[in-house]
Amino acid sequence: MNGSIYERELLNILSGDERSIERISRSRDPYYKYVLSSLIERPFYVTRAAGSLGADLVAIRDDYSMVIEVKSSERDKLIFSENSGTKQEQALRLHNKCLKSGLFITYAYRLKKASGDPWHFFTIKSDVEYKGNLSGLYNILPKQEVTKNGNFILQWSSGLPLLKLVSYLNNII
Repeated sequence: MNGSIYERELLNILSGDERSIERISRSRDPYYKYVLSSLIERPFYVTRAAGSLGADLVAIRDDYSMVIEVKSSERDKLIFSENSGTKQEQALRLHNKCLKSGLFITYAYRLKKASGDPWHFFTIKSDVEYKGNLSGLYNILPKQEVTKNGNFILQWSSGLPLLKLVSYLNNII
């Protein structure tokens, strides 16, 4: 499946689209449905970013701004390199652009054919001290791992599930 399908899926979820939230929650427990349904009342304005070398989505609301790069795979581990579809150079460029504006890149990793919550979230480790709500969000997001060659790794099982991200963003305990 084309990666843009997953970009649209996440865009619709974060935008509070009832049909998309119902579809992803269909076979889940009532708490999962409740948490994701909170996005219907507190949605983000989400837009797809233009260009193939920039971030995929920008999600903003009165309390949070997220620059999101969407990745999808049937494998539970993505290794960034210059020889793969997941480019290390692109990751560093996005990271540096975000740093200049006081933001950080958020990686949304969609595991194809996952049982349970298919979306897990990460960011890139930084020495920047983020301010306000972004500080808390940055702190709860798992940071990418690094190979001995210095390439980033996203290990899907180490990511923050969508349920926990939305629960945090919408202050649901």
